Amino acid sequence: MQTNHVRKFTFFLSLLIITALSYLFISFEFILIAIMLIISIFLILLCLVHLFKRLKAFYFKIPSLILLICISGIMISLIRPYDKAIITKGTISEKLKYAYESDQKDRRQLRSFLGYFSDLEDRDFKRLNQIKTIRKSNNLKKPRDKFYAAFIYHHGDTSIDYKIASKLAAEAAQDEFLKDDFEVQWLRKATYDRYLLSVGKQEKYNTQNRWSFNIE
Repeated sequence: MQTNHVRKFTFFLSLLIITALSYLFISFEFILIAIMLIISIFLILLCLVHLFKRLKAFYFKIPSLILLICISGIMISLIRPYDKAIITKGTISEKLKYAYESDQKDRRQLRSFLGYFSDLEDRDFKRLNQIKTIRKSNNLKKPRDKFYAAFIYHHGDTSIDYKIASKLAAEAAQDEFLKDDFEVQWLRKATYDRYLLSVGKQEKYNTQNRWSFNIE
């Protein structure tokens, strides 16, 4: 009887810890998905073994409970609130950096890719509008600021946005201190490719049809 109480306590404690971690830490849900895949494969193998040799229910119970805990953690991650999409106070550089960082954080959350739970489109719209306002005020001077702005334009939805993104990214990539920055140099190629595709031309650097660092 005492053993059963210990098992129940362990289960609920694990459930509490996993759901808390999933709520607090961005991208933790992807770790849970990976664990679920491993456990699922393990259960399939157990079922195959069970066809030839009868196994005790215990062997299936533990993996199933782990699956349940993982599913709970993933569900909690879907209601994790987003940070602010933009900030309205601070310097131009601070606003641009924040917009870039929030853009990347959004794309490291599972909910952003599930229509019902996602606010990604609206948040991209807010970021892009802010960057357009800054650009119209002729306040994009620093190479790093141009990189941040290019990244936001890169997530626009028109060929004009992509053309501006390509121009800004190219200017940032020419800076002496950013010539060896992988992400800056990648963005120069990616924005140009995305612009070419948007106007019906073939991409040059082949960045849009394969996974690439921080593309989304």
